[in-house]
Amino acid sequence: MPALASTPRMVGRRAQLDTLLAALDDGASGRPGTVVVRGEAGIGKTRLVQEFLAAATERTGGLPVAVAIGQCVDLGPIGAPFGPIRRVLRDLHAAVGTEELRTAAGSVAVIASLAALVPGIAAEHPDTDDPAGEFAEAIEVLLEQLSQERHIIVVIEDLQWADASTMALLKTLASTLRGRHLTIVATYRSDDIDRFHPLRPVLAELDRTRSVVRVDVERLSPEEVAEQVAQLAPDLDPRLIEDVAERSGGIPFLVEELVDLGDRGLPDTLRELVLARYARLGDEAQQTVRTMAAGGMHVDHEVLAAVSPLDDRALDLAVREAIDARVILADGAGYSFRHALTREAVETDMLPSERVRTHRRYAEVLRDGRADSPDEASAIAEHWLAARDLPAAFDATVAALRQSRARYSPVTSVKLAERLTELWDQVPDAAARAGTTLPELHLGAAEGWHDLGDSERALRSANEGLAVCLDDAFTRAALLRQRFVEIFNFEHRNQSDDLHAAIELLDGLDDERALALLSRVYTNLAIGDHGASAQQYAQRAIALAEEAGDDAALGVALTVESWRISDDENDEPRALAPIQRAASLPLDPALRSYAGTALIDLLVQLGRFDEAVIVGEQRYADAVRAGIERGSGASVAYSLARALFSMGRADDALRYARRARRLTSTTSRGSVVRLIANHLSWNDQSAVRDELLTADAAMIDESLRTHSKKRSSWMIERAEACATIRGVTPVPAAEREAALAGVLEGVDGGVDGGAPPTLRRHAAVAAALLLAVGDPGDDRRERLVAVVDAWPDRGVAPVVAGFVRALLADAGSDSPADRIERWRGAVSQLEEGTTLVWHRHVARCRLAAALLEHGDRDEAARLLGRVAAEAPGHGVARVGRWATELAAHAGLGPDAEIPGGSDLAATLTPRERQVLELIAEGLTNPQIGRRLFISPKTASVHVSAILAKIGASNRAEAAALYTTSLSS
Repeated sequence: MPALASTPRMVGRRAQLDTLLAALDDGASGRPGTVVVRGEAGIGKTRLVQEFLAAATERTGGLPVAVAIGQCVDLGPIGAPFGPIRRVLRDLHAAVGTEELRTAAGSVAVIASLAALVPGIAAEHPDTDDPAGEFAEAIEVLLEQLSQERHIIVVIEDLQWADASTMALLKTLASTLRGRHLTIVATYRSDDIDRFHPLRPVLAELDRTRSVVRVDVERLSPEEVAEQVAQLAPDLDPRLIEDVAERSGGIPFLVEELVDLGDRGLPDTLRELVLARYARLGDEAQQTVRTMAAGGMHVDHEVLAAVSPLDDRALDLAVREAIDARVILADGAGYSFRHALTREAVETDMLPSERVRTHRRYAEVLRDGRADSPDEASAIAEHWLAARDLPAAFDATVAALRQSRARYSPVTSVKLAERLTELWDQVPDAAARAGTTLPELHLGAAEGWHDLGDSERALRSANEGLAVCLDDAFTRAALLRQRFVEIFNFEHRNQSDDLHAAIELLDGLDDERALALLSRVYTNLAIGDHGASAQQYAQRAIALAEEAGDDAALGVALTVESWRISDDENDEPRALAPIQRAASLPLDPALRSYAGTALIDLLVQLGRFDEAVIVGEQRYADAVRAGIERGSGASVAYSLARALFSMGRADDALRYARRARRLTSTTSRGSVVRLIANHLSWNDQSAVRDELLTADAAMIDESLRTHSKKRSSWMIERAEACATIRGVTPVPAAEREAALAGVLEGVDGGVDGGAPPTLRRHAAVAAALLLAVGDPGDDRRERLVAVVDAWPDRGVAPVVAGFVRALLADAGSDSPADRIERWRGAVSQLEEGTTLVWHRHVARCRLAAALLEHGDRDEAARLLGRVAAEAPGHGVARVGRWATELAAHAGLGPDAEIPGGSDLAATLTPRERQVLELIAEGLTNPQIGRRLFISPKTASVHVSAILAKIGASNRAEAAALYTTSLSS
């Protein structure tokens, strides 16, 4: 009886399958996750995934399940952009239908992006001219929406062959997991991943992502091999099983091949074993299998028939023989190798001349019939390379680059551009063939790597371009500017010599393109400079953009001018005009978000929170509609969350902040985490804040390492977490002092003294809160007052200055009446709502404390009651707790009264009973005064009255009588 091709029941792998099923359960419960399955070739990764999918689809009673599988194909080092993702989309389309797919896509831009890969999804007559958005963003949107009402399971197999675009998308999907009921499973061959493999850095990042689980598929034990053999060939001589286990090394595929040999002799090498089935085929079947091997893991019958030299009947017979021998299997409209190891071994068995001839034939067939297919465009170039026809490979790469750019596959595009630069000198008339120049290709690659956030590779491309760009002034100037940008981003150096050299090249060129580039150069100079020269650069940039009629360059120049006026001239009100003009220009969606974010931020700085929210909600909706929520939309969401937190709409703010955190890349996520942590601190959720900071500690440390200027912002967050007010539970002195030292650095301008005014104001308030509960003789109070006195008398600066002065005065020797007057003025200004909502609540608490000390208990009670009632709803529950504590200590609530009922208690007023309780605690008159917000003299009067009323001769006797009354 012949051996089975594979076991009917999976052997072993119980723990690995349980891990996958646990991820499935998490996804069904609304906790999306990613599982990465790894193992060497032939180890059984695909079988494990098949068992998992079978279990997933057999489950009943829950959400409907949609499974989408993307098989990566070995198309060379670049590959077809989003090849396996295209297959995933087609599976989803088949599972849910066109209408549901369109509904999930939502916006016209997302639908337009998906339409390039999912035929039939786009409307025949779209009612808008909106451009397509980013394809990766479109995929995320689609998965997020589909997984609201379905459990979406996405499987991507053989990541070792994935194209760069797919790898980048997987990294994004796994780290953000925007879906709800979403489970992603990816597999790869671990023995293929050396330290130079492009998948390696992706895997390293996935390993750092908490939502990613790794499953290692190990070799079978001898006992498990015996179980596998028993299923494959029950009649096999048991004496051979040990030999099979030893020769296979516990790799299931090799076990199958060894068992299939039956009583034939064992081959000497692993390669011979893998080729054993192939070697038993007839000549025409072997030739057909070799032809297939040159085409990849899967070849459509139509393509195979065109490439093969056999006629139709002979080809059918050859294919049938290979299928019967279990070398290949029928798969859709074509055929696939049963295992990749077989294909790789067969391909190496080809003669060099046969390999060249076969690849050439594949290239010709695909070029003539499928050149428009995104899957085949890259394949055509790879086949020409394998056929050693470099001019044809160059032309095919040019065509693949055009397709990649049309489908917005930036990673693939930049790699294709780099391939063209490598082939350039080996191809005649390269410029005419490419329709561009070599320096322009390097410039495009540098810009592409920049857009992808890889400054190191962008810098390398810019330098390579400069090395070959000698007589093209415009392109050389663009490369010099690009090099400046990358050095600034990667090495944090302001190499302005490159910008001045670019200006020399561009001066005298009066075409619009040169004027627009010159405007960008002057904008870069303005960003890195200060004072009169920065003003001149910014105004020159604006004038050049206007002369060129380039709205994009003008929008950037006006935004930078607004920043310059706000930060360099410390004049936020005057900075509003240029950014409002920039935001009104007809810009593309990304630049529209760029200018809109700057406008939101400035409105927040000016205390115009309502307007900031209106602009933010509009620009966020625009970004979503344009299909750029991940990049530009995340920045808008962060700024919008700041505006909402500032005005006390905490629930709405937290929703946008969490969205921004999920959308923002790891390198930029620190600011969002800090914003959420600051909210949690003020909302009295310190344990949740600590969990958040612990979870993102590595990301925060890396952010501070690469961007030291962000340290001041984190010091403010830490200082506000330590903040308190007099009369409530204090923080440890050492902790307060450490936070104070850090935040005072921000008051002085941060690490390099260049912190913007808004950060200095936040730092000053945080420092004042800490100094207000410290040593009254601390000379840092006077230094802070001097800093505040130097602030300009415009914008919100006077209001914040009044708040800071009032806080610092609390630690001084001013009378209660003076403090009441100062706090009434501060509260009056803060009630206008132009500063952070917690400023207002803290000011009310401090006014109430001064009123209590002055004896105005009714007004104090009203203020504290208002804070306790309103602050939690504004997201500042900690200040609400402070108000409750102050009221309790002052005896304004029933919980603060001394237990009564005895004759002793009945003889005293409520205030005297409070004083007696504190006497029993051993407090002195000054301590009693601070606790109850009365002067030491008033406390002394109360003590004398108490002693007289209860007949005690001294404080100790009064305390003893009080203790006795409690137990009676």
